[in-house]
Amino acid sequence: MNAEKYYFKKSNNMKHVLITVLLLHMVLATAFSQDLSRKYGKITKYELEMKSYEQDTSAVAVVLYETGYTGFDLINGQFQLYSDIKQKIKILKQDGVDMATYNLDYYDKGYGNRESISEIEAIAYNLENDKIVKSKLERKYIFEEALGKDYKRIKFSVPNVKVGSVVEIKYRKKSDLVYSIDRWMFQTHIPVVHSSYQVRIPEYFLFNVGMTGYETIDLKETVENQTFTLSVSGNTSSITCNARDLRFTAENLPAMKDESYVWCADDYLSSATFELKATNFPYEFYKPYSQTWEDLEKTLHTETDFGENLKMSNPFKAEIKQLVAGAKDNKEKVEKIYEFVKSKIRWDEKYSFWGNNARDAVKSGIGNNGQINMVLLSALKDADIPAYPVLLSRRSLGRLPYTFPSLEKLNTFVVAASIGNGKVCYLDGSTEYGGLNVLPSDFLVDRARVMCDTVSEKWVDLTGIAKNQEIMVVSATLDNNAKITSKLNRVFTGQCALDYYTDFKDAKDSATYVENFATENKLDVNAFKVGLNESLSGMVKEELEFTKQYDMAGDMIYLNPMIFTHLETNYFTQSERKLPVEFKYPYTFLLISNITIPENFEVAELPQSMKFSLNDKCRVTYIAQRSENKITLNYRFDFNQIIFANTDYQKIREYFAAIVNKNQEMLVLKVKK
Repeated sequence: MNAEKYYFKKSNNMKHVLITVLLLHMVLATAFSQDLSRKYGKITKYELEMKSYEQDTSAVAVVLYETGYTGFDLINGQFQLYSDIKQKIKILKQDGVDMATYNLDYYDKGYGNRESISEIEAIAYNLENDKIVKSKLERKYIFEEALGKDYKRIKFSVPNVKVGSVVEIKYRKKSDLVYSIDRWMFQTHIPVVHSSYQVRIPEYFLFNVGMTGYETIDLKETVENQTFTLSVSGNTSSITCNARDLRFTAENLPAMKDESYVWCADDYLSSATFELKATNFPYEFYKPYSQTWEDLEKTLHTETDFGENLKMSNPFKAEIKQLVAGAKDNKEKVEKIYEFVKSKIRWDEKYSFWGNNARDAVKSGIGNNGQINMVLLSALKDADIPAYPVLLSRRSLGRLPYTFPSLEKLNTFVVAASIGNGKVCYLDGSTEYGGLNVLPSDFLVDRARVMCDTVSEKWVDLTGIAKNQEIMVVSATLDNNAKITSKLNRVFTGQCALDYYTDFKDAKDSATYVENFATENKLDVNAFKVGLNESLSGMVKEELEFTKQYDMAGDMIYLNPMIFTHLETNYFTQSERKLPVEFKYPYTFLLISNITIPENFEVAELPQSMKFSLNDKCRVTYIAQRSENKITLNYRFDFNQIIFANTDYQKIREYFAAIVNKNQEMLVLKVKK
């Protein structure tokens, strides 16, 4: 057969196959969608008989539909927002039963400045003896609780929910806060078959509309007429205006999986966002509302408890004055004050933004990080140390937005203090061990907001403020029976030291820690010494003496010259990735291994020296050398970039695979003939 004709025949056959597959997929998808009802209160037998969700068989539950409508009302001459929400969920596995427990949060600061949730209806549907049985939530099982000063939560669990149930809920949310339309989440942590949201905004309110995430969201926008009824002193009249009608639709959204190396998956959920840009009422001036970070900081200073708390006087005035009297420079002053404040107020393992009631924490000797930081700020300022708060959102709670600033996004702050020569250090009251610039890893955000008029650069990256290193030096002697006797010296600095201290503390005591270390590394520890009490050094030094038995295969000995491998597992094994890759912090790992081998053994195979890199900030050097009966290995891992786009994923996967493979290479020794 002519090769060209064969090629086109083969291509056409492939086209027919692809078209057939696509048509079949469309038919199945259409049939599936026809078996699902998007009408509230109408449950199909197919929905109740569903055993799994074909597009994600691992799903514990699936949102069959979720719809929302947000509009404006004119009540007593004042505009008000209302939103009607409906949702239907299918429970597929036991772990999905919790999806029928709801927490609905709302804001309530009093008349004219509150939200409310009402008209709650929740029903579970089950198939029993081939009949659909309804179980309706009773009002007495809807509970309310306070969430701090201005927020409340409505809680309820839909009754009689089990594997196989279909759950429907609906409710109405009203709000005086016409400047704040809630973010609509199309995607969640379970799959969503259909999600739609409609918003109708009168021309008097000008909103910026945005969309987030990686999934496709369809948006149709039109301008419609809208009429409101205005009642004044018993007289009624009608007001007609144009309204911006926005209709969002998303279909077959995958679950947002809890992928490793992501700080906060919610940052990447597909959603629609709304920010009030301005109001433009008849017979009134155009009034801009878009808030800048400078506006928000001004509000914090003048209209909130935060600004008042920053004016707090130093509760340890006499002690601090005496403490810093002999300090040689600002750095030493900061260290002494930081250590002193932490010794006076123990962290209660809670985080706070406002730092309210800090003096109560002084009296009781225990407080949250916000309270400790307020005291720390007051003490530093009293010692003439330039210091100011740095506002942030913890990694696990999502990034601060550069635009659309909001008080609700802020959940804690750290203290920045000048230590001279233009250098600034960062401190937090929740850090139980370590020195300047050593913060909890959840605080190591790539964007935090400086709140200080005299600082020109308002955004700071906290991810690399400390010098993070782990250095290992192994001095080992191998005997004729493949047993190593060795000394290990380790030094940890910065965040690596904080992680070591955390692991050590979790082990309860040194004996347990040593036992865990010996078990993990398959060796016997003969002596152990660790220095954890060097005040504010941000450093841990550890010394170990150990023995380790290797296996002999005839007259051959196989052992890893690293003794302690750096990376044993490549966690990047999936073929594709949608989300960025975000590591914990930048660090350097350095291993020097010196092994003396027996005189009657020779090297049969020595791992090849190698250098490779991911980019100019991430490199690995592996150098193995032999000199007479000594083997020396120098291994260095520098990782100075921690945030990567998903487009870099394949490079990251290959890079770590190469490192893991290199970490597993063996030194082969054999008896001399």
